[in-house]
Amino acid sequence: MVKIKQTPPATIITLSPNQSASWKETKTIIIIMVVLVMVIAVGWTLSGAWVILPFAGLEVGLFAYFMYRVCKQGFAQQIITISENFVLIESGIQRREVARTYNRDLLSFEVTETERDWHLPDIIVCLENYRLSIGEFLNQEDRMLLKDALKNAGLPLSRTQWWKE
Repeated sequence: MVKIKQTPPATIITLSPNQSASWKETKTIIIIMVVLVMVIAVGWTLSGAWVILPFAGLEVGLFAYFMYRVCKQGFAQQIITISENFVLIESGIQRREVARTYNRDLLSFEVTETERDWHLPDIIVCLENYRLSIGEFLNQEDRMLLKDALKNAGLPLSRTQWWKE
């Protein structure tokens, strides 16, 4: 998801992934799965197949862990603040973990596209000896919105397939 806020001193672009489920919905799914698997495992244990119980516990534990990790990544965010003299890129999950400030005059953006659009285009911040990919968690529509927002903010933007529009 791309949110653009233009204020007189700066343009603020907020990037976040699209979430299919909230944390509350994820917890509900985990609880339903735990109850379902454990009822089946206890049933098999009572009928004599006790060896299934540790594997059911492992299955439920891994399911809960991976659901938590996927849901947590849904709260990732990047905030790009563009002003007259600098560009500030902040990123993190639920809070600011990394913040980098760049001189606007030394900075350019590169949009890397594949020949037949087999892969999503990459948007890369370029300095002399440094490259940083931004918006890696965005879908194709949102990456195009980001590209347009950077272009409208007056930042230098180059494309690998400049002949296409």
